[in-house]
Amino acid sequence: MFEWIEGSRTFDIIFGLVTAGACLSVAAAMLWYWLPAHRRSFFGTRIDPTYRLQLAYGLFGMGMFGTDIGCRFIPHDDLAFVHPTYFTITLLLFFALGPRLIAMAARARTTA
Repeated sequence: MFEWIEGSRTFDIIFGLVTAGACLSVAAAMLWYWLPAHRRSFFGTRIDPTYRLQLAYGLFGMGMFGTDIGCRFIPHDDLAFVHPTYFTITLLLFFALGPRLIAMAARARTTA
């Protein structure tokens, strides 16, 4: 099912850059809105009053960014379930959190 994830060396590098970029975009925005000078609650203050969950997701996204880059840039043998699992996590991270971050950024521009 996920055989298309494995390809030539060029494909691996480009695929790694794309997936890492998706994770970095989510992580950077989560961490930006976590900073005291730019503080905005992603999950709402009733769910995450101390912004720890937001920080955790931002750091998780940064970890996924590094893993996506490293896994594709460092040549290694075939890892049967690793690449599909990380690809699925990347999609979930990007499509679950991305739309809300875009809405937050659009709202921040209109109120600034």
